[in-house]
Amino acid sequence: MNDIQMRVPRNLVGRLLEQIYRLGPRESVVFAFASHARTGSRDLILLRDLAIPPESAFLPSRGHGARWSGAYMVDLLNRALEQQLGLFIFHAHIGAKAVVMSEDDRASARELLPKFQLVLPQRPHGSIVLGVESVAGAILMPDSDEAVERFSLRMIEEHEIRTWPLPTATPEEYLLLRRQPLAENRLLKKMLNQTVVAVVGLSGGGSQIVSQLATLGVGEIIGIDSQRADDSNRMATPNLGWIDSLFRLHKTTAAKWRVWVINRKVTFTGIKARVPERSALDALKRADIIVGCVNNLHARADLNEVAWRYCIPYVDIGLVLATDERAAVEPRPLTAIPGNLFTAIPGAPCLWCAEFLTEAKLERETGGRGRPYLRDPAGRDALVAPFNGTLASEAACEVLRLIAGLKFHREVRHQYDGLSGTLLEVEVTKRETCPLCKSVLASGDPIWQPIRQGG
Repeated sequence: MNDIQMRVPRNLVGRLLEQIYRLGPRESVVFAFASHARTGSRDLILLRDLAIPPESAFLPSRGHGARWSGAYMVDLLNRALEQQLGLFIFHAHIGAKAVVMSEDDRASARELLPKFQLVLPQRPHGSIVLGVESVAGAILMPDSDEAVERFSLRMIEEHEIRTWPLPTATPEEYLLLRRQPLAENRLLKKMLNQTVVAVVGLSGGGSQIVSQLATLGVGEIIGIDSQRADDSNRMATPNLGWIDSLFRLHKTTAAKWRVWVINRKVTFTGIKARVPERSALDALKRADIIVGCVNNLHARADLNEVAWRYCIPYVDIGLVLATDERAAVEPRPLTAIPGNLFTAIPGAPCLWCAEFLTEAKLERETGGRGRPYLRDPAGRDALVAPFNGTLASEAACEVLRLIAGLKFHREVRHQYDGLSGTLLEVEVTKRETCPLCKSVLASGDPIWQPIRQGG
């Protein structure tokens, strides 16, 4: 049986926790609507929206528990059916370090979940109990009549990815992680070891990111690139050398060898494909973090959509060398070395919100600029390895910040100026009308309705 992980995007985390832990005369209850997706080793449950019940929905109850009216339950089921989403019930046992379901919780789940499944059998349904960084509950998956109680809950927040329950550790290790997140700590090592990072594009920046992730001890690195190494790559990175280009090694093969040399405990999975080919998409679905090092906007749009669909933080980097297009001489003079670094957190601003992607830009792009870094008609190669290294190091830092929980204001896009060696912060805000954020976020795998045969 696959592992089950529930993911809550950033725009829902605050509302969910605020309501669940709210003190009152009765147990606080929140309902959630969820899609889901399946990978080779994991089932993902992706929260799309919350329903905070009004006081008028509740019935008098004995003790501290909560009961709600049948009319309100019917309304929730109608909404779930209309949106083709699963229905989940959340409540909290406040103060419980290692939360467990009570007998009342189990009885309620046994009664309600099969009823939810009758209405919408293609989606999962569940009853979830939160404690102090711990979680318990019962989840009824599609095509199953037995609830599963073993799962994890991932909160995708601005500063970090929190996955409950946390790995086993001593109180001293928990305290050290909170106060000195980068100090030598077995808990942080466990968290890194349990993380899967996908790196798309293994030429300049991507190959350097892979090496740094291996040094950190990330459990699995998925490298996605369809190309073989050649001499031009040697100008963009120190990690593809003359042997790689001489034997025309696949970039995934070269990366796998370097990961093994750096850290034999890290698993490297090479995918010789391009996004959005099926093998690449299947690999991306099971990643915890995606790092994109691609050279065209269409590929970035595909990666951002995958990240939003499956609630995966996406770190994007890129670099070009610009020449004076108005110059009447050849070769044209170099005018700028612009680059970018942007971390897109599901539920926060995406690349479309930041206007890094627009329909006009995609229309102007005719299949990408190609491989050369120089925006120059001659398509010459350029010495950019150290500039790529700057952005690659920042991207690897972003991965570490998300896992360790280093706190800083992330709703910015960093513009890199290679001439001066500076990173400029540009504020970005989430657009309420953004189609990606409205229709794709946490949508998971599509549901295919069976075709009814006529009589």
